[in-house]
Amino acid sequence: MLTAPAADHPPEQSSGAEPEALYIVDFAAPAVVVLYLVLKYEPFQIVATLPGVASSFGFPALAAAILLVTPTARLARIPVVWSILTFTLWLAASRLWSESPASTDFLIRSELPALLLVAFVAGTIEPRRLVRVLGATFVAIVTWSLLASIAWGRSRELIYDSGFVGPQQGFRGTFGHKNELGIFAVFALAFVFAFVRTSYRRPLILVMIAAIVGTRSATAGSGLFIVLFLWVWMSTIGSQRSPRERSFVFLLSILSAITALLLALRLLPALLGLYQKDLTFSGRTLIWSESLRLIARQPFHGFGFGGLFSGPPPFLTGELRRRIGFDAAHAHNGTIGLLLDVGVVGIFLFVFVLAQAMVLTVRAFRHPATVNYGRWGLLSIVALMLMSLSEPLFDGPNLGLLTIVTVALARVDNDQKRANGHVRESGLSQSFAWRTHSGGT
Repeated sequence: MLTAPAADHPPEQSSGAEPEALYIVDFAAPAVVVLYLVLKYEPFQIVATLPGVASSFGFPALAAAILLVTPTARLARIPVVWSILTFTLWLAASRLWSESPASTDFLIRSELPALLLVAFVAGTIEPRRLVRVLGATFVAIVTWSLLASIAWGRSRELIYDSGFVGPQQGFRGTFGHKNELGIFAVFALAFVFAFVRTSYRRPLILVMIAAIVGTRSATAGSGLFIVLFLWVWMSTIGSQRSPRERSFVFLLSILSAITALLLALRLLPALLGLYQKDLTFSGRTLIWSESLRLIARQPFHGFGFGGLFSGPPPFLTGELRRRIGFDAAHAHNGTIGLLLDVGVVGIFLFVFVLAQAMVLTVRAFRHPATVNYGRWGLLSIVALMLMSLSEPLFDGPNLGLLTIVTVALARVDNDQKRANGHVRESGLSQSFAWRTHSGGT
């Protein structure tokens, strides 16, 4: 139901060292990926909240245990995404200069081990199985959230920091906030567009769009716009028969996009009015300008991972909020948020993460067997970048999802090279290859 036809998947190579048999990791490894998404996105937050130890200790221990019992031949297939490893190391290193060491310590414990371990576990899973599990998870959570928002009044309420409970203009399901549901549903829509090819396709697209629109989240609305635009763009170009026709449509689409952008800027006040926003984007421009002034004090390395807006606010955060004029919860922008946390070096390393993901996406488009993975990667990455203009989405669960997508693309790329006879082991694969060749299991 949730995957493309077999022809749209990369050919799988069976290893002579790994017999065709069922292993406990066949079920446990995908379950670990699902558990990661549930722990980090917290789609059932208003129903039940798991203790922090589940993320900082329980999940890493479970993921490590799964890797220990995974057959060596599968471990050898894990692609090492060096850009993500380098970026996470810089996040951890920011503890040395953090404005709030306790907050940085907490984020390092609760985020980074889980992030790296889910990347390794995802890398052991055959891509076709991984996308099936991800698709079922996306569809189930968004469908549940939409139904909960319609049927349960609490899913349309917001609990403020003061404890006051009031109505919220938009659905949130059982997520903590409507933006969280909207962003998750945008990534779900990207997946459905890329992989679903059955009679359920149209109803699922409508469910995803209804959930996104129902949140009345401007952030999710921007994600919906770019996913729809890119999908129509890719479909139109793909339907052309000759290279000349595809080139003409490509050029026409670029001109159309520029025209649409200029028109959107002209109609910006009216568009913002639909989401009950003003030209300051609900005070975001004030946050951005004051944050940029603060960044100028330590542009190279920032103020530490979560050093300003996690846990008890340090003196510098209080100073920033006084300049802004209200208690901003965060930077409300992905790039500015990273600059505050880890400076220009951190931005450079994260750009390397995005660049590697895009390179793998382009490679996936080169082969008919992997083109759907390329579509998934393009839709997800561009949606993340656009939505990050108004929210800090380059850490936490969204960084985790980007990591899973990148690992899946890297695994698809490696499998395609093996199928074409261009095997080139690197990173973690090399460390396990000798055991595979010597008959290790």
